Amino acid sequence: MISNWFQDTFQSLRNPRYRTLWMGTTVAFLAFMMSSIVQSIVAFDLTGKNGAVGMVALGQGLATIVISPFGGVIADRVSKRKLVLIGQTIIGLNFLVVGILVVTDTITILTLASSTFVMGAVFSFIGPARQAWIGELVSGDEMGNAIAMQQVGMTLTRVIGPLLTAALVAVAVIGTGGAYLFMSGMFGYVIFTLTQLPGTKPRPAGGKSILGDLRLGLGHIASRPRLALLVPLFMGVVMFGFSYQVVLPGLLENELGRDAKDMGLLFFAGALSGLVVTLGVASKANGPNAWRMMFGGALVLGVSLGVTALSATFWQAMVMMFIAGAGSSAFQLLNNSLIMQYADQAYYGRVMSLTMMAWGMNGLVGFPIGLAADRFGERETIFVLALLVILVTTAAIMIHVSLNRRFASRPAPLPTLAGGD
Repeated sequence: MISNWFQDTFQSLRNPRYRTLWMGTTVAFLAFMMSSIVQSIVAFDLTGKNGAVGMVALGQGLATIVISPFGGVIADRVSKRKLVLIGQTIIGLNFLVVGILVVTDTITILTLASSTFVMGAVFSFIGPARQAWIGELVSGDEMGNAIAMQQVGMTLTRVIGPLLTAALVAVAVIGTGGAYLFMSGMFGYVIFTLTQLPGTKPRPAGGKSILGDLRLGLGHIASRPRLALLVPLFMGVVMFGFSYQVVLPGLLENELGRDAKDMGLLFFAGALSGLVVTLGVASKANGPNAWRMMFGGALVLGVSLGVTALSATFWQAMVMMFIAGAGSSAFQLLNNSLIMQYADQAYYGRVMSLTMMAWGMNGLVGFPIGLAADRFGERETIFVLALLVILVTTAAIMIHVSLNRRFASRPAPLPTLAGGD
């Protein structure tokens, strides 16, 4: 039984090309996870304000929300290997520059925000390209599991990232500057893995222009009601359900009597439960209960954030973060898997680029959320975010039920890669 579970859970990793991509992607995710913690610590240490943490996140948000739709079009047009290779090189150099500025004590909030803008711009291209690349490396039957394995890798980095970041920052001779330099070095390995993969061929453009291709992608989503539900649902849950991270440093110092650096422990708690849930759900990504589990994950995230806002101690908050991590990981994995199942392969880059906009929106609202926390309090801000997650999810459930009734007269199995509603 254990052997069967292992084979079902990790089946896509038996594909050597996908395994190489997965390893490089996981290391890149680890660096991204570490950067989200380190940049928050640097920003809060420089100013002591939640708004500064949000401003740094704003740089990445602005770039992602503006560029990501076009990044998906480019990803569907050009060689994905070349696009990802160039992007990863730029990010590695970006971390190197920021690390030098921190070490030399010449970093500023504006410079830090500019670096996250560069990250957001580059990720707007390589994010959709990586996701669409999966569709070229694995067969249709393995698609759901390959998406799940990517989420496993991402969740694994959320476990390792906070611990590794905390260990590096705690050493005086390394600190936050050394952590940035370490992250820059990690991209040397990422680039090496990409050189081991064969080149990918660009697809012929569906439209005569980039804007034409973008309109075709939007039309593809609009023509499939369930796909048109999954994409905005992801945007809403990520925008509200993941923005609490901006407020965490202030919650720790102003409400729970802890140092802002302890946010790494809260991230670790959420990542640990997320990893367990992801491994449990990985073999069920194509199952008949995927929709129910996805909605359940989003509701668990919302409720646990609400209770976090009421926590009286650091340890109570850690328990809630443990639960929130389980909910957020289940939601993200199943939502992305369902999106890839309901979209045609020719549109993967464009469809996933719109989900990338969710992270841009998350960064975009980070600044006003930080300002709200400074004005009204960290607890109150997190509680409002929790309510918004619950409201968005409830609305999506009602729409999903309505769609099921609408298509009840023509039942069909879960769609394949070429299937629609």
